[in-house]
Amino acid sequence: MTDTSEMRASSARPSDEMLPFLNNFHDIFTTLGVLILLGGLGAGAGQVMAGLDMAEGSQAWQNILMALIGGIAVFAWFLSALLVGKQRRILPGIVLSGVFGVATAIVLVWGYAQFLIHVTGISESSFELGSESAENMAFGRDAVMAVVSQIPLSVRVMPVVFGLAFVLPMIAYYRVYRLPFAGGLVGAGTVMTAVLTLLVIEPYTAIVWMPTINVAAGAALLLAGIMFDARDPGRETRLSGTAFWLHFFAAPILLGAVLNMAQVGLTLGESDFANPDAINLFAALATDSAEAMRLAVTALVVIGLFALVSLLINRRALIVSGLVTAGVSIGVIVNSTDLGAGVVVAVTLLVLGGIVVLLGAAWNPVRRLLLLPIPQDGPLGRIFPPVSAAEG
Repeated sequence: MTDTSEMRASSARPSDEMLPFLNNFHDIFTTLGVLILLGGLGAGAGQVMAGLDMAEGSQAWQNILMALIGGIAVFAWFLSALLVGKQRRILPGIVLSGVFGVATAIVLVWGYAQFLIHVTGISESSFELGSESAENMAFGRDAVMAVVSQIPLSVRVMPVVFGLAFVLPMIAYYRVYRLPFAGGLVGAGTVMTAVLTLLVIEPYTAIVWMPTINVAAGAALLLAGIMFDARDPGRETRLSGTAFWLHFFAAPILLGAVLNMAQVGLTLGESDFANPDAINLFAALATDSAEAMRLAVTALVVIGLFALVSLLINRRALIVSGLVTAGVSIGVIVNSTDLGAGVVVAVTLLVLGGIVVLLGAAWNPVRRLLLLPIPQDGPLGRIFPPVSAAEG
């Protein structure tokens, strides 16, 4: 009879990535319970609000609503102490960290809005004054600054408040519970807050250079993931799990930003603001135009580069995040042959599925070939971990 430990050892190879979102079926079982419990809390909160004899939107009504949302955040935190802190349940932790982050952000942003209204005396007229001051001006630095100059500083920093209201609670969650998914959210939230801060400090520059800034944001997340991976080349600790989520969030941001840059260029021009539909990426891919073909080819090139980087650093998350876009891009290219809709779908799925299966089957041999010119020790050896000699 085969020894149980031998069966377990043969079920996963050394270079295979462990799941950063699931331990076992018990995680799924517990997550179902968490979702049902949170659903009950949400339904109960809805019943409480419906039973109140208060005008909807009144101050007292808002206070009770925020108290209930804050209570859900506190519940998620303490339930995390049991399921994530003690039992290290990953999938329930993903749900709880998301609920905690969103609920806490809502309460904090509402609290700041209350501060503006009741302490500084800010009202809706402040926003209306800012928009009216540039009503008859063409888009440009003067128009943007005319709007900004009419908005109080406490209101101008609202985008930064939004970012901090999300990222600071997630930092606390990550530091206490060491959940890799929360670390990924911290990375994504930090990049988002940095972009929003630039928008507040230099709004015109941030708006005009948004395509380039988005590429830089995605690249920063990707670099952060590589740095975390370099600290754990054996993929054995939470650092590796955090790197997975950083890569997972970086891929769609970077891919979308590169396609947006391919569509409009490094900067946005006045014509882009005059006709926003012209820079709608999804609308462009849905047409039968030459631009759709160009964007589809660009997407496949970027995803091909993702695949190359994934092979080098032994990370499949970059490819997975781009599968939907890859499928759409292949469909656009196949559709240009004037085949029927059914044939386009079939060919798209066959090509995409074949590429993924081939890449999965030949993952380690291709990695070994690509890594031949790269040193297996030192900093590069940590960034590009070698393939084990036992791997096929």
